[in-house]
Amino acid sequence: MFSGIWHVATVSDIDRKLAALANRQHGTFSHRQAVAAGATHGQIKYRRASGAWIVLDRAVYALDSSPPTWNRQVMAAILSKNRARASGLTAGVLHGMPHCRKARPEITIPASGSATSKLAIVRRRSDFKTPKLILINRIPTTDAPTTLFDLASRLRPAQLQRTIDDCLVRGKVTADELHAVLKAYDGCRLSGTISFREAVEEITDAYVPSESVLEVSLMGVLGDPRIPPVNAQAKLSWWHELPHRVDTFIPTWSLIVEADGRTYHTKRSDFESDRRRDNLAVAHGYRVLRFTYRMLNEDPAEVLRIILKAGSQPSGPIARV
Repeated sequence: MFSGIWHVATVSDIDRKLAALANRQHGTFSHRQAVAAGATHGQIKYRRASGAWIVLDRAVYALDSSPPTWNRQVMAAILSKNRARASGLTAGVLHGMPHCRKARPEITIPASGSATSKLAIVRRRSDFKTPKLILINRIPTTDAPTTLFDLASRLRPAQLQRTIDDCLVRGKVTADELHAVLKAYDGCRLSGTISFREAVEEITDAYVPSESVLEVSLMGVLGDPRIPPVNAQAKLSWWHELPHRVDTFIPTWSLIVEADGRTYHTKRSDFESDRRRDNLAVAHGYRVLRFTYRMLNEDPAEVLRIILKAGSQPSGPIARV
């Protein structure tokens, strides 16, 4: 009698442990984890046969109560391989990178592992170059710099540049991290190496992303409720050179706010055109603020503080565009 009670208690304890584990792993767990929780071969066989545990792969299960989400599929693929982590387009989705969409999971494993899988696309790399592991939504994932390297073989050059720009603006990567990845894979024959080098080799701490990325960052700051309505790409009647517009204009404050995309190699004529427009703006009763990529990326709170301070200062009559 005592033995039977002990057996029931043990089974219940195992189920509680695995339910808690599955809850942290998007409804999944591995055969190894089930054994570690105390499940016997017979108990595992019974739960598989009864449908309480759904067999996703040879040694990976899901609770029958867990919804069949994309995250569950990704986690199951990772649990099916030793030292695996999400990579490629899958990692791009988890990082929130542009041009990445949910599809068949992609994972990376050490070179000694088997690439055969019914759950995912599996890529193998040497232990030395096994990507750094981070957790996103509790899913082991390659870090952002390595993910960008993987995407170089999957995205068109313009898409790759846009994705790198987005990561720089959001602080997901730094110039130094991108160059470290480039150095690590220098001379290798992995697909995408040339595209990654072309996209990264000119990036420095003074790098300025594309104008569209800069404008998104600027509009994010200008979305503060303390700032009056903002006109994006406002046309100025007194400015006749191309482009005829400014990035943003706040009529209530007679304030022009620009995301400065000029880099060290900008043509002198473009630089002088900007300054001429700034001077004319002042002459027509406007004020002009310019913010660089580094200012918008590294200290948006200070950018907002300056804009609010400028808006609080007395100005002349409201300027007309």
